[in-house]
Amino acid sequence: MLRFIDNDLRRWQEGTRRKPLILRGARQVGKTWSLKEFGSKRFASLALVDFERNHSLRKLFDGDLTARRLCSDLEVILQQKITPGKTLLFFDEIQACPRAITALRYFYEEMPELHVAAAGSLLEFTLDESSFPVGRVQFLNLYPLCFAEYLEAIGNAPAAAAVLGNPAEISPAVHDLLREELKRYFFIGGMPAAVNAYLENNSLRDAFEV
Repeated sequence: MLRFIDNDLRRWQEGTRRKPLILRGARQVGKTWSLKEFGSKRFASLALVDFERNHSLRKLFDGDLTARRLCSDLEVILQQKITPGKTLLFFDEIQACPRAITALRYFYEEMPELHVAAAGSLLEFTLDESSFPVGRVQFLNLYPLCFAEYLEAIGNAPAAAAVLGNPAEISPAVHDLLREELKRYFFIGGMPAAVNAYLENNSLRDAFEV
C-alpha cells in the first residue's frame, strides 16, 4: 500500500542534519508497517526492537544509556549486526519504554551516523518535558490514508494523479467519477485495515466490520 510519507522518510534518511526520528500517529494507521517497509527497502538490514511484544527488551534501558553499549547489547539479543549507514534501528511502540525515548538523545550525540527511528502513540502522556530529548529528535506524523492514497490502494493511480493535479484540468466526466469514489471513501475511511477489508471482496460491509 503506497503511503506518501515514504518521500518524507527518504528525505530524513538522506538529510545531512539528520536526528533520530519519531513517527507519531494514532494506533492502526500504519506506523509500524511504513517503517518496516522503509527499512527493508532502503537499508541492508532492519533491527526491530518491539517494546510492546517483548517486555524483556525494556530492561536494557534501565541503567547506562550509552549508545554503543545499547547497540552492543541489542546485537546480542537480536542476533544481528547493527551497522551505521547500513542498518535501520527501529524502536516500535516506544511509548512503552520511556527510557528508550530518553536514550534517543545519546544516539544523536554519540552515534549520529546510525539511522534510528521510532514509532509511538500518545507520547504526550508518556514523559514529562524534563525527560524528553528536546532538540535532539525529529518528528513525522502519519495519518489514515488520504483520498489520493485510497485511490492508489484500490488500483486507480490515474484518479490519484488527477486528485493531486490541477483541479482546473479535471473534466466534468472525471469529476463525476471522483465524486462517486469520494462518497465510497467517506464510508470506508482511511484506516489501512478497513481499506484492505474492502479490497478483499469489494464489500462495504466487510469494511464496516473492521
